[in-house]
This record gives sequence, C-alpha cells and structure tokens, in this order.
Amino acid sequence: MRPMLNIAIRIIRNIGNIIIKNYEIQNINSDYNEYNINLFTKKINKNLNNMITKVIYNIYTKNITFLCKKKFFIFKYKKTIWIINPLDGVMNFFKKLPHFSISIAICIKGKTEISLVYDPLKNDLFTAIRGQNAQLNGYKLRCDKYFQKKNLLFALNTSYIFFTKKKNVNLINLFVENLISLRISGSISLDLAYLAANKIDCYLNNNVQNFNYLLAGELIIKESGGLITDFIGNCNYKNSTNILAGNADIIKLVISKIK
Repeated sequence: MRPMLNIAIRIIRNIGNIIIKNYEIQNINSDYNEYNINLFTKKINKNLNNMITKVIYNIYTKNITFLCKKKFFIFKYKKTIWIINPLDGVMNFFKKLPHFSISIAICIKGKTEISLVYDPLKNDLFTAIRGQNAQLNGYKLRCDKYFQKKNLLFALNTSYIFFTKKKNVNLINLFVENLISLRISGSISLDLAYLAANKIDCYLNNNVQNFNYLLAGELIIKESGGLITDFIGNCNYKNSTNILAGNADIIKLVISKIK
C-alpha cells in the first residue's frame, strides 16, 4: 500500500499547487455569481483533469474507467477505485476564506484502504492506511480518549436543519446545557481530519447526501481510534442520512440525549 500512498501524495500535492495558484489569482469576489463560479471551476477542472489523468494512466496503462461526476474525479481499474475531491469548501475558496481541502480515497473491493486529506494553505497532510494508523505530516494521530463535559467543540454540517426540526430539540438542549461551542466550517473533509487530530471533539451531520465527501476522513478517524455511528449508535451508518463521529464517551453522551 505504501507505493500507492506515495503516488496519491504526489497527486494531492500537485492538485494543491493548482488550487493555490488559482486561489491567488482569482478575483471574482466583486461579482460573485453562479456564471463566474462555473466558468472559473471549469478552468480549474480542465487543468486538474489533464494532470490527474496523466498520472493515473501512467500507473494503470489500460482498462481504466474514468467517471468525472459533479465535483469528483473517479477512476476505476478492476476492483480499485480512486475518488478524488479536488476542492472541498468551494464557497470558502471563492470568498477567499482560507479554509478548504483536497481529499483522495482509494477503495479496493469496496473498502477504503488509503485516504488523504490535504490543506494546501497550511500544508497539512492527513493520511491513513487501513490497519496502519493515521498521520498528520508524518506524526501519528490518536483520537483523544480524555473526556470532560466542558470546553467541547462540535462541528456541524452546513445545513440549518438542526435548528428547524423538532426531533433535534434534545440535541440543541445538549449544546446549551453543556456550553458546547459549535462550528460550521464549510469543509467536511477537514472537519473529520481535525477530529482525528483532536482539534474538534465531535462531528455531526444529519443531512448526508453523498458519502463520497466522507470516505477519506472516515478512514482517518477510524485509524486514529475514533468512532463513527449514526444518531442511534448503529455502525451501519451508510444506510442512514446522518453520522456522528468522536471518541466513545462523547458518542455515548450525544446518543443518550438524542434518545
């Protein structure tokens, strides 16, 4: 797996170089509309497509299926699938808010075996290989087992559904009663990677529409010792539309309040 990880690192850093170059030169904030965003995105994607496909085709010389779905580059070779999200945090990028990331998940026989999340602005590279721990810039990550009910920081998805549905009243009470600080960062991959690095304590998303956004961060959390369930504690969360991530004690606390 290590040679494949090294190739993925080269790809993700090259993507980062292209993203940063365009981040520095783009100047559309004064006219922030869908047309300009789509035009600029097409320009970036063309450069990314040329670079990524060249590297991938050098690895797998034939029988490659290229699926360029909306927001993702997906390559399939036999039972190996590369899922690349070149920009997680699009609105942050276009608003010049310096918080976005790139993610790569390599799945073999339906399981994520290698994952990477890269913040090109901070040069933070999170990596994980199944069964071989998770790392940040070469240093081992361990999801903190220490737990206290004060000074907790929870990250939420970008949906305001938490505050509009009656079924989440208990969850909102949990936030208020324990003085939990909340963040909506706009980059799912970074939220999950930050949880593995103990920069946040819990991640909640009750409006999951595409699990491709979660694949890279999912493996990083698991390899750092963290847990992921749905809101009722079921580990088969991919059949749900919500996920809850954190250490065992925090997950127990949140689930008890939801129930």
